[in-house]
Amino acid sequence: FSDAPAPAPAPALARTQSLRNKTEEDGLRRALEIVQAQSRRLTTEDHLSPMSFCMGVLNVAASAFMLGRAPQLYWAYAGVKSVALNGVSYYLKRRDHQRLYLFDLCHVLSFAYTAASVAALVAWAFPDVRPAVAPYTSSSAAFRAAFALANGPLGLAVPTLANALVLHSPRQTAALFIHISPPIVTWAMRWHPEAHERAFPGILPVRELIENNHNDIAYKELVAPALRLYCAWWLLFAAWMMLDGRRRGNVGVRLCGDGKKTHDTVYHRTLGGAKANALGKRLGYDPNASHKKTPVAKYLLAHFVLCVALICVSPFFYRSFAAHTVFVCALLCCSVWNGARRYYWIMTQGYEKRLRALLPEERARGERDEKEE
Repeated sequence: FSDAPAPAPAPALARTQSLRNKTEEDGLRRALEIVQAQSRRLTTEDHLSPMSFCMGVLNVAASAFMLGRAPQLYWAYAGVKSVALNGVSYYLKRRDHQRLYLFDLCHVLSFAYTAASVAALVAWAFPDVRPAVAPYTSSSAAFRAAFALANGPLGLAVPTLANALVLHSPRQTAALFIHISPPIVTWAMRWHPEAHERAFPGILPVRELIENNHNDIAYKELVAPALRLYCAWWLLFAAWMMLDGRRRGNVGVRLCGDGKKTHDTVYHRTLGGAKANALGKRLGYDPNASHKKTPVAKYLLAHFVLCVALICVSPFFYRSFAAHTVFVCALLCCSVWNGARRYYWIMTQGYEKRLRALLPEERARGERDEKEE
């Protein structure tokens, strides 16, 4: 160790130097406006607050504890959350002119799960209504349909749509919940059926899992219920899209007769909205003529082929505990990674991007990119 005195700390710029001219002061004020605008967006659109972040952390902790200590209770916890989150999702989508998103498969299945879980809870809480409700909530065919859809199209939507675990955001939480909660619920029921039956006798669709070996169920019986359910939804959705949905979507300036914006659709959003993305270009989507039938037909066909293929693969998870567990863990890791990237972007690049947009060279570059496109 040296006895030499330590060098004096460098004086902080904010305490020792003032702005040199009016130009610097104007620039600093403009930068401050951008920071404030970003803060307002996080608090108003993403609902960032100490309470929302705390609730997000507690939800993750409660879910992890329940799955490890009492997996038979997770479906009920998810059912209660689905009531709240589906309500939040409907409110936000109605406010943002996205109410037609609720016709999509993911939202239809999420509302169906809400109804089924509430019915099962009512049957458990009120034994008098159990004989009327239990035959539906304990249906083995319904569980096989739910399993194939949850561990097929719904689960794979997490990486496809980049669903993120953003602890403070009700919007992001609801979007992640409708895709990742069904695989977790079916995992708990599939591999802990005895615990579910002891806690909720005769109410949940787990008796077949207890009485029969999983290898005794034919492949056709595992996929047929889900295929029938998906095809019924697809026919209705395709008919609506071809007759009405393709003419909607907030592409450019599209107004209703009363001067309000029309409600957007998942189709228009997926293909890029007012600016076709890579998928939209591949399908021939034109933002200036987004009502054309050919891109809609291609989109519907691609949706059908992909979802049917994923449903047909799902029995692999039904028969293997290890594969199913790895699949669910992979979805969780994917959502955590996407959430971490979002937080990293907000903390390191979000403000910088908005400040750079004010520089003349950045504005000129943006104009050149628009002309090239």
